[in-house]
Amino acid sequence: MPSEQAVPAGIRAVPVRRSGGRIEDDFVVVEQPLEIRVDGRPVVVTMRTPGHDAELAAGFLYAEGLIANGGELATVRAVAGESGDGSQAGGTRLAGFAGDRVEVTLAGQPAAAAAPAAPDAGRAFAATAACGVCGKESLDELERLNDNLPVVARDAQGTVPVAMLETLPGRLRGAQELFDATGGIHAAGIFTPGGERLCVREDIGRHNAVDKAIGHFVLRGAVPLREHILVVSGRAGFELVQKALRAAIPTMVSVGAASSIAVEMAAGTGMTLYSFAGRGRGNLHVG
Repeated sequence: MPSEQAVPAGIRAVPVRRSGGRIEDDFVVVEQPLEIRVDGRPVVVTMRTPGHDAELAAGFLYAEGLIANGGELATVRAVAGESGDGSQAGGTRLAGFAGDRVEVTLAGQPAAAAAPAAPDAGRAFAATAACGVCGKESLDELERLNDNLPVVARDAQGTVPVAMLETLPGRLRGAQELFDATGGIHAAGIFTPGGERLCVREDIGRHNAVDKAIGHFVLRGAVPLREHILVVSGRAGFELVQKALRAAIPTMVSVGAASSIAVEMAAGTGMTLYSFAGRGRGNLHVG
């Protein structure tokens, strides 16, 4: 990216020494903490790329089952941190947190009613940009992650041609502005069965990118997404498949590989999962 061009939000110029000793600017993805609060109570601190923070909060709460739809959100307000320079990222703590946050209030509930919504009656937990199960305290909690996941219609394999699914990573890539600048950020996109790109979000964390994309529709009262396709720029891990299934998305496409649990979850719920997506080389998992 030429230095004279405006730097997009979500990336930062840093000096680097090139071959030959010359100093130039390079561009890196911004990674900063975000705290999500529900009715004044801390729920999570996650490392994310700033931007679309309200969508991230809505998508996270929806994916965790803390809200059933956007109608349960009275207000979602993004609040900038005191420092605004990313200095909080080195040692994030909930107590006295001064970084960016999203304040969520639930519709028709007093503040005291928020305790059941937050994990373990208000227990706050931290998440990194790469972890989809941070904050889970026991293996029993992990085993319950699949409870109440919807069964999605297994007609996508007959109505969405594989040839069209193969084109979706390229359509996703065409909207990855931050990847163009840095080469180091994940993306998630929501598409129609016909391949129309409806929403693409980028983030340092792949699960954050999915939360942002799904959260876009949560805030608009447009979930579940029973007639949509989720496309992700990385692998299809179980946490991403789970987020898709929470939104009843029947088809998921990943640029990277699928994990064993992701394949099992997709097969067990009727989801069409297409991994290593690319022209003539993808894997359509058949259960």
